Amino acid sequence: MDRKWYPLPIVAMGILLSFVAAMMFGTNTYTLQQVLEVIFSLDMTDQAHQILYEIRMPRVLGALLAGFMISISGLILQSVTHNDLSEPSILGINAGANLAIIVGALLLPTLPFIGVMGIGFIGGMLVGLVILSMTRYRSPMHLILAGAGISLLLYAVTDFLVITFGLGQYVAFFTAGGAAGQSMSNIVLVFPIALVLVTVLLFLAKELDILLFGDEMAVSLGQNQTLYRGVTLVLAIMLASMAVAMVGNVVFLGLLVPHIVKMLFGNMHRFTIIYTGMLGAMIFALSDMFARVFNETPVNAIIAVIGLPFFIYIIKKRGRKYA
Repeated sequence: MDRKWYPLPIVAMGILLSFVAAMMFGTNTYTLQQVLEVIFSLDMTDQAHQILYEIRMPRVLGALLAGFMISISGLILQSVTHNDLSEPSILGINAGANLAIIVGALLLPTLPFIGVMGIGFIGGMLVGLVILSMTRYRSPMHLILAGAGISLLLYAVTDFLVITFGLGQYVAFFTAGGAAGQSMSNIVLVFPIALVLVTVLLFLAKELDILLFGDEMAVSLGQNQTLYRGVTLVLAIMLASMAVAMVGNVVFLGLLVPHIVKMLFGNMHRFTIIYTGMLGAMIFALSDMFARVFNETPVNAIIAVIGLPFFIYIIKKRGRKYA
């Protein structure tokens, strides 16, 4: 077995510990015994058990799942675009999905959650393809500027719709990010879809490795770049859009986690996809926990405390490449 798999049990234990910690700490704090009782001997007549099972557990599981999807999406976008600064929020995918979901809420107020995910995917896909087509043969800095500019425009349109139609509370959720208000039905719906998408990406791991070598090498190896780049891009945007439908617009996570994993485990996707998803799940669940502890502080603010310095570090370290 490859030595890079040796840390896998440790990372898995980290996810388990982050789940338990996130179940214990928040606006209200519960004991480890109460959390274990909810898992192994649930008593719905107990108020603490009821709160933990019906409110906090879906929120924690939703945070783990969303962090898993966002981080893998960021990793794939970085590989496909050959740009270390790519991630769903920077590429405008989150903004497109956000706007599409708001429009969907206006036109179809009773739209089920699966419809919300579908509309978010369409919006994220359209915006992502527009930005990538605009910056395909330009430097990574052009990608960032185009993504930031179009994202600002889309958020301005979103704000206009929100103010005009009185959707303030609805959009505040997407702006702040966070796993509040999750339900087990949403998680049961999203989890198998995410599992299938990530499984497909793992089957395509070797093709993603080839993409990292550049266009000329990929062509010389006989790879159909258009096919594999298109398929993996669609899968990444689907993951990001589902995450937006669940937890709103989360920034920096898709940038931060893949870089940490690549520094620790290298660039081979059969390792990085798994570790990126697991580490992203852990970080987002803990960030959501700290958001609860600090009176529902926006999760984006918690992640930005870590992500923004890391973003600056990447720019400084590779400034010449992005000039």
